[in-house]
Amino acid sequence: MVDGRVPTQSGQSARAVGGKQVGTMKSGYLYVLVHPSDPDLYKIGVTILHPEKRLAQHNRHYEEYAGQIVKETGQKWELKTYIAVADPYWAEAVFWGATGIADMPGGVTIEVRKMEWKWVQAGLEAVKKAGVRPGPRPRFGPVRNRAWMINQLEGSGITMIGHYRGLVTGVEFQCEKGHVFKESAGVVANLKLCPCCEGSLRVDKASRID
Repeated sequence: MVDGRVPTQSGQSARAVGGKQVGTMKSGYLYVLVHPSDPDLYKIGVTILHPEKRLAQHNRHYEEYAGQIVKETGQKWELKTYIAVADPYWAEAVFWGATGIADMPGGVTIEVRKMEWKWVQAGLEAVKKAGVRPGPRPRFGPVRNRAWMINQLEGSGITMIGHYRGLVTGVEFQCEKGHVFKESAGVVANLKLCPCCEGSLRVDKASRID
């Protein structure tokens, strides 16, 4: 849970490591809580509040899973450590990705779980180097829009007179001899031929053979 208001499943955030981005928010903290009832029981979370304030919320909100543990044991969570991060959701994703837990059967389904401290340390070290999530991958190759199509037809004697709607959809063209025809833009861009003129050539060749 982020700031006690926006629920986030760590499993969802962990899947963001593989490419899917989950949520956006302003800078904040990734924090680690430990419970005195079990030295291997940790609560990992992100927040835009100071972790001390978030800790207090966990210790009094009994309807949440972390709060249920407080209610059942009579013992409160303690703040183990925290890291200021530029992109909390990304930091959370990187943390779980570094622990290896996200790759286990079932993945990460809850932010409170028993873990070895070395796993927590691995996650924290990864978070320190995480920065912000990568932006979208750059697009390679030309953008096949109307301008691109017109450029492809240059010197072919064919003019696109219809509305361009992509490479697959049929568009009206006119050749330099005045023939108007409809064909998919991709075919015309590849062949650069008027089917009417091409048909005339075939008929003329056939008549000569005869």
